[in-house]
Formats: sequence, C-alpha cells, structure tokens
Amino acid sequence: MSDTPALERQFVDTPTQAKLEPERFSTHPPRILLLYGSLRERSFSRFAVEEAARILQGFGAETRIFDPRDLPLPDAVPAEHPKVQELRDLSTWSEGQVWCSPERHGAITGIMKAQIDWIPLSIGSVRPTQGRTLAVMQVSGGSQSFNAVNTLRLLGRWMRMITIPNQSSVAMAYKEFDEAGRMRPSAASFSSGLALLSSSSTLA
Repeated sequence: MSDTPALERQFVDTPTQAKLEPERFSTHPPRILLLYGSLRERSFSRFAVEEAARILQGFGAETRIFDPRDLPLPDAVPAEHPKVQELRDLSTWSEGQVWCSPERHGAITGIMKAQIDWIPLSIGSVRPTQGRTLAVMQVSGGSQSFNAVNTLRLLGRWMRMITIPNQSSVAMAYKEFDEAGRMRPSAASFSSGLALLSSSSTLA
C-alpha cells in the first residue's frame, strides 16, 4: 500500500479465496418475492409474475406474490399499516425478487413505484433489499419497449440490489396470454423463462 498513502492499511481487508467462501450454506429453497404493478382484473403484469412464479417453483424456489390492492400511497399512513408491514416483511423474508410493471406514459406505474417506495433501505439494523438478486420484467400494450425495465433497473440499483443482466419485455401483452391468464408459447415466454433461470441460478 506504499503507493496509496491515502489508505490506512488496517482498514483495508484484502480478499482471499477463503474469505469469498460462504460461512454457511442455505438449507432451504431460494425465497423469491414477486411484485406487479397493476390493479386491473385482467392485469397482464400479474399474469406475468404468476407465470414467473410457476417457472421459479419448477426450478425449486419458494415464491410469494404481494397483492398491492389496498396498499396506501407512500407517507399517507403510518408505516405500521397492515399492508405496509406485509410488504416489508415479505421483502425481508426474500432472498431475491422479481419486479414486473406495465409501461404507462413511458415509465412504470404509480402502484409499482408505491410498493418500492414503501420498502426502506433499512429497518433498524435490517436492510430488506440490500444484496438481494433482482429480475425485471415489463408488459406493454403496443410495440416492445424497455422504458419500464430500465426504470426498474435504476430503482434496483438504488435499493442496493443485484440486478441480473437478462430481462423480459412482453410487447402486445393482450396477445401473449389466454383467457385463463396463462402465457402462450412464444418468444416472449422463452425470454421470461431465460431471465428467471438466470435469477434462480444466481441464488443457487
């Protein structure tokens, strides 16, 4: 460290292979929280995360989907509100997350942003998002776009999450899901599966 006089050696922990090994290995399946950004009865972002949950369960993960219905706007009620506590508890429980938002006016929806805004960077000594793996997806009513996933990436970085390189953008979502809300076989469903495979592999 002679060529870096601004650094004090006692405060620098040099990495080694042994230090990079985990102290203990997980004995439970990866825990994945999925968030979606629409309250419509026929919500394509909800359909997408339900399909994602099935894929993740097939890879051996345990999944939970948060229902944002009745979640108040940020700061409109105290943080002790039951829906806020439910969301925060799920985020703390999770080891990875999947976020899927419709694109509205070139950005994510208000309900999607409200969920993220209700999750603080820290709750006492607990950080409910830091270090967690994040996969991002979006659905669009028209041609393919990446505005929503780009915004979700920015938010994930701000929340100190590890966002995987792969992502899924489902164009003309009304064509990609059948009447039962199941995703039809297509390039979009392949892209979603690939993104989620990367997410589960990162947690493995």
